[in-house]
Amino acid sequence: MRNMIPRAKPFWKTYIGPLILALVVLVFPLFARGDYAYLIELGRLCGVYVIIVVGLTLLMGYTGQVSLGHAGFYALGAYIPAVLVNTYHWPLTAAVLVGLTVAVVVSAALASPLLRLRGNHLALATLCVGIIIGESVAKFKITGGVDGIVGLPQFRLFGFLEMSDFRLLGVTVDAGAAKLYVIWAVVWVCVTWALQLVSSPGGRVLRAVEGDEDAAQSLGIDTYKVKVKVFVVSCALAALAGVLYAFVHTEGYLAPEAFGLWMNVQLVMMVVIGGMGSIWGGVAGGVILTGLHEIISLVGSTLGAADTSRIEHIVFGLLLGVILILSPSGMIPGLRRLARTISRLWTKDRTL
Repeated sequence: MRNMIPRAKPFWKTYIGPLILALVVLVFPLFARGDYAYLIELGRLCGVYVIIVVGLTLLMGYTGQVSLGHAGFYALGAYIPAVLVNTYHWPLTAAVLVGLTVAVVVSAALASPLLRLRGNHLALATLCVGIIIGESVAKFKITGGVDGIVGLPQFRLFGFLEMSDFRLLGVTVDAGAAKLYVIWAVVWVCVTWALQLVSSPGGRVLRAVEGDEDAAQSLGIDTYKVKVKVFVVSCALAALAGVLYAFVHTEGYLAPEAFGLWMNVQLVMMVVIGGMGSIWGGVAGGVILTGLHEIISLVGSTLGAADTSRIEHIVFGLLLGVILILSPSGMIPGLRRLARTISRLWTKDRTL
């Protein structure tokens, strides 16, 4: 019986991944130079998406609640501070705090009726929320409509993002790379926190809710309260990503195209392709699909294609189909199983 008691992961197993991630991000700008300098901007966008996907992975992969409307909360985090700063001339810090607070309050208010639904009904309801918010920011005059908002200020972060070029390991790093470090510092905190959560007793509660809500309730778990908490945290992370997109990643311009229906679909695809039950799968899904979007755009422009959106939809759909056929649990869990299989075969061959 003693061997059946769950034990905490060793320290190195929990933190080796985040340490490797921090090292990769630290040296990334050293290679993204010259003709590849555009990768800095792409890396920043990857970081923004990964923050959303980490929260969505907790919601979908660990509590089994499907949400197709997280792009709406992503938009709230970006547009509420932008409107307060641009129209009402609020201080940036105060506007951001209000924006995040509103996103949390709205998500908490919506969680009560939404999470009483299950399956397809929940997915459709959240999709409606995402469409309503997305269409609102694209239609209302106060948000700039389809023209968006121009001239947004950037976070100063004690002057870090306004520094002139600085030296790192003998290589000059510009302000674009500084923004990359800021965004991925937030990513690192979110990923590390999520890894700690899923490996804790609270993570086992989440898995119990995802496995069978009725069985979890019979064990004394308040499944409704658990789902509400995870939903609100997931939406808060999406709003935080919106703040970073508007005031760190972009160059002062916010457009509604980044928060439409296709963004909702992309976010869910990032979770599913990377692996719904894996935090690292969410990281991989966010990076892979963002990079694939850039590759398709580059190939399309090389071939003279004016619009590659339809090609992108086809490629993403094919990739999703292949992943679901070969590894229904996602890419990262599938690779882990493959590695374990190879390891067992290798060990077996050596013992023969």
